[in-house]
Amino acid sequence: MPAIIFVFLVILLQRANTNLIQSVNPLFIKYVLNKNIFYVGITTAVYAVSTLLVRYLISIRIKPQAISKFVVAGLLLFSAAILGYFFSTNYAEFLVFVVISGFATAIIMPFLLSLVHLVSDKAVIEKNLTIYSLMLSLALVFGPLLSSAVLTVFSIRWIYIMLCLFGIAAFFFAAKIHMKSKGAIKEKLGDAGRSAKDIAQSIGRNDDKYSLEKPESDKNSLNKNILDRENTAGMEQDNVRIKSGGSVSSLFKNRGFLEVIFYNTTFSIAFASVVALGGVFARDNFHIKYFEITLLFSLFFISSLITRLILLYFTKKGIIKNKTKILNISILISVLSFVLMVFSRNIGFYALSLVIFGVPHALIFPIGTMRISETVDMKDMVAANTIYQSNFDIGGIIGPFFLSYLGGLYSIRFVFVIVAVFLFAAFVFGKYIELNSNRAHMP
Repeated sequence: MPAIIFVFLVILLQRANTNLIQSVNPLFIKYVLNKNIFYVGITTAVYAVSTLLVRYLISIRIKPQAISKFVVAGLLLFSAAILGYFFSTNYAEFLVFVVISGFATAIIMPFLLSLVHLVSDKAVIEKNLTIYSLMLSLALVFGPLLSSAVLTVFSIRWIYIMLCLFGIAAFFFAAKIHMKSKGAIKEKLGDAGRSAKDIAQSIGRNDDKYSLEKPESDKNSLNKNILDRENTAGMEQDNVRIKSGGSVSSLFKNRGFLEVIFYNTTFSIAFASVVALGGVFARDNFHIKYFEITLLFSLFFISSLITRLILLYFTKKGIIKNKTKILNISILISVLSFVLMVFSRNIGFYALSLVIFGVPHALIFPIGTMRISETVDMKDMVAANTIYQSNFDIGGIIGPFFLSYLGGLYSIRFVFVIVAVFLFAAFVFGKYIELNSNRAHMP
């Protein structure tokens, strides 16, 4: 099988793991370790901080040629950490394994996204990025469904054994990626290097041809043209350097990349709040069982999966054009879903709000990866994807930590009001970005 198939399989298993950790850990902390809601926020924030630090200190510096090795190592470490969750008997032990699993996740997830870029042909990159998002959604559906089945028979603790088995299977698939992707990555990076060289050489050839054809009487004109061409060559080579030099600073001068970071970070705060507090909100307000909570999250992820299937259809048709507008509409839909959460008085109404929230969840991440693919060069792709996913961790810190504190003081329903107001403000600002972006492209 080609390397991309194994990449998709690892994505499927690992995303199921990271999602279930985020949704099961709050229940385990509150109802097994008997800690209050503030400890839920602390744990979620610690997990996000550990992933953020590793991504910025280590992952962002790794060369594309080495990322498959790091995925293999990360999955081995992750599986060990999940086994540690199972044997934890107090909060301090549990928090140690939270940090370790965060380290491992930071190594694995951004590199999987980069592998999709590196082992895909240019003609199918947008299709494969959409399939990547579909694998994420599929994982988010089958993970909670399997955990619901386990919870009907066993306690919450046994979920971690299931996750450990997922991690071991993903480890073996990652070893296959490492063996099969070497040639494709080397070829892709070689093509990027040759394209930069070709630009400079083509400019030089045109200058030589021009100087041979012009008569001596046009010497002044010739010198002016050569000077203009040298300036043009300098600008072209500067562009190549910015795009292919692997410079992190150049990414933060890239308007398209910064737009994606804004939308991703905004949504991540809302998403992390729902994952950390949504299950506790459902149990405390609607008094449902543990397996029903995971089924509730399954509805959210099924909605996301269906939306991504529709997105794949439109991507194949090649009609996904104004990506900034799609991102902004997604934020507005998020506002609607949180308003419904605030006013939900029964489980059906709350379930509807989660189904609606699944739509922006489906759109923001894959549309963002497509926008990155459009605006970022291949040699900067590992750094761009690492920063992109790291900003999701920033949301995982800000959202659960501060909002869980407010939830402890007031209520989780009040927290959802705060998030709804925040999202609406982000939508207004995003509309301003969209209008400026449209003006910039006007002739």
